[in-house]
Order: sequence, then structure tokens, then C-alpha cells
Amino acid sequence: MAHKRIFVRVPLTGKAILLNKDVSVIKACTIDISQGGVSITGFSEAISTAEYQIKIITEKEQTIEFSAHLVRIDEPVAGFQIIKIDPASQAIINELVFEYQTTTDFVIQLDEFNLLEQKLIDAEGNEIEVTFEQDDDCKGCKH
Repeated sequence: MAHKRIFVRVPLTGKAILLNKDVSVIKACTIDISQGGVSITGFSEAISTAEYQIKIITEKEQTIEFSAHLVRIDEPVAGFQIIKIDPASQAIINELVFEYQTTTDFVIQLDEFNLLEQKLIDAEGNEIEVTFEQDDDCKGCKH
């Protein structure tokens, strides 16, 4: 089975506010985020297939803002793909991903979903090759 995501999903607890042309304000909660999208739950209003302006306030009071469109809904969770994001918000997401990749939870996720054995596919459907390098320059280290 091919793994279709090209971005690491990072657990994220935060408040989300969604705006679109049909509904004034929808409040919700985040589940996870990546450089490519976000999963949200706990909607205060029904959501529909549309483009949304999404504002997320993280537990650390960081604000992430972007435009996104709904790509899937599996009650009670909805997945949005980021369409447009400013550099400051992208930098916050990049930092969240970087921090997560240094955790034991990330390693467990790799193992649990057997991600190293699955194919990664980019947006055009091309397979992405993943390799890891080992630093052999650890003189004096005991392995």
C-alpha cells in the first residue's frame, strides 16, 4: 500500500477559527498539522466543501494563518489542504515539524505505520526515494 502523504503530520492541540463566504465564523479544534494541511474536529457549525481562511492558535499562543480547502471529511474529523500561507506561518509549522521529528513519538509513528517501508508519493504522483545517512565522524564514541 502506498503512503500518499509527503509531509509529516504533527499532533497539534489548538483552537481553530474557520471563515468562508457562506458562514461567518466556525470554531473548532486542531488534531494535527503538516506543511501541506491540517486535521480539525469539534466544529461549532456544519462545514461544506469550500475554500476557508483558517486561523490556528497553538497552546504556545502562536498564530498560524492560511487559506485551505476541504479535501475530506470523516465525521467528526475534517482534513484541509493548504492553498496559500504566509512565510511567518509556514516557519511556525516547519518548527513544529522539526521539534516533533526529535521525539520518541515520531520514531514510534514511523514503526507503527511502517512508514520506512512504504512508498512516498509527491503531488504529481511520482515516487519519492527516502534515504538516511549515518554520521561516521563520531570519534571516541562507543557504539
